[in-house]
Amino acid sequence: MEPEDPVKEKSVKIAGLEKELTDLRQGLCLVQDYYHDLEKVAKAQDAEERVDQSLLKPLLAEDAEFEGIWKFHEEMLIPDPASSITDTRMYESFVSYCRQKGRGVADQPSFEFVLAQMGIQKAGGGGAWQGYRIRGERV
Repeated sequence: MEPEDPVKEKSVKIAGLEKELTDLRQGLCLVQDYYHDLEKVAKAQDAEERVDQSLLKPLLAEDAEFEGIWKFHEEMLIPDPASSITDTRMYESFVSYCRQKGRGVADQPSFEFVLAQMGIQKAGGGGAWQGYRIRGERV
């Protein structure tokens, strides 16, 4: 019976190795599937991020413009019921302020729209802003 024992042992060992190989192949398939799923998710996230950035960038720029106008209003405009500022002078002061502060400059229609939304009114809908003067300018 001794000759069968080594053959039987080798058969058992081969069967065990074949089972391990099968388990490893299944594990490799699982890892490959996981990697492909992860790759799909990453591509979807990249695409979503690009879309977010394309939508977010203009909003951030808009917020920065609004903030610049707001800061100009806070720092440079002094309430004075007896004063008025022409359209041109108001916008020139805003542009100068933005350049000094290193801020982006909003275009004049946007600037005027935001000022109007802040409650600063033009006299009779015309060309002068009523009730304010620019800090540092003589009365």
